[in-house]
Amino acid sequence: MGKIELVLIKPGKTFTNYRHLIITEATEVCILNIIKGRLYPDKKTMNPTYEPYPTKQETVDRLNELASELRTKGFVEAQREVLFQIPGKEIYVYDKAKWHYEGDFPKELDIAQAYVPTGMFITWLIKNDMIGKQSCKNDASDIELVKRNEMTGAQFYRKNWDGVLSSKEMSEEADVFAREYLDIHNDLYTAVDFTNTLAAGLPTVYHVQDSNENYHIIEPIITERYWEWKSRQRL
Repeated sequence: MGKIELVLIKPGKTFTNYRHLIITEATEVCILNIIKGRLYPDKKTMNPTYEPYPTKQETVDRLNELASELRTKGFVEAQREVLFQIPGKEIYVYDKAKWHYEGDFPKELDIAQAYVPTGMFITWLIKNDMIGKQSCKNDASDIELVKRNEMTGAQFYRKNWDGVLSSKEMSEEADVFAREYLDIHNDLYTAVDFTNTLAAGLPTVYHVQDSNENYHIIEPIITERYWEWKSRQRL
């Protein structure tokens, strides 16, 4: 798997606008990750979208086209380290459904589809007892529904967590695992595993059906990633 990335910034009076463009090569498609955001003295905002293309060259052409447009608007190239100079926050936000349905989201789909990719990861967390203590207490009845396959993780994500997945919803171990697996700057889960396993041949990752059958397809892939990660922690 190769990766190409470009960081462009446009400094302002109180914040710096940035665009982080990353190409991730999957098996059947290439993904252009477009992360829009602002850099403040004490925080960083992120609004990621994903654009799939059938070939690497088409993806590179789109990246160059977008970079050219941004340069005409006053953006300049910067080192990626500029994105990591903000002091770390105690609560780390991995994903928000609105980042997707307010971004480059297919108009023909119900916004419920924006919850599906992360929702399946949440199903895995629930079934493996990796939910934070507060959520275990507050969401106990719906957690049991997910475990019994009577509610999907996407439905749980929307109803119980308002479409926000952060470190506070996870166990300590799950949080550390997710820092690597769900890292927006090197997205292994959505751009690689979810895309290759469930979204291959579909227009976008949002077209994957929210079903228990699809979850059971992606489940062993996530589990394998987890055990690979866990084995590295013991070295």
